[in-house]
Amino acid sequence: MLRPEQLEDQVHFLLSTLIQRELRDPDLGFVTLTAVRLTGDRSIAKVYYTVLGDAEQSDKTRKALGRAAGFLRTNLAQRLKMRRVPELRFFPDKTIEDGNKMEALFAEIHKEEAEHPREAETMDPDESHE
Repeated sequence: MLRPEQLEDQVHFLLSTLIQRELRDPDLGFVTLTAVRLTGDRSIAKVYYTVLGDAEQSDKTRKALGRAAGFLRTNLAQRLKMRRVPELRFFPDKTIEDGNKMEALFAEIHKEEAEHPREAETMDPDESHE
């Protein structure tokens, strides 16, 4: 039996391949699977993805993946040597978006620090000993 991490990697690879080569849904955007996480009992696979495009395209892709879940699970069952193939649940991956927001906040902080240097940094070192 595979360790959970190995099984997650295998499911990730197989799903990515199936989505790229087998799905023919026009609503499916340019989707990238970022991670697969299995529950402890391996009954559910949480599949995280990103989509290139706007919120409307992201919504279309979410619905297309939901429609394709049965097809994908059936194909996984044919390729994996498991008694029970996990149920697939798709979630948009917000980590890149969150990272961009944090990066913008840091850039804003650095900009404000450059515009308003602290008094201690601008003070002459000899003046602080008086």
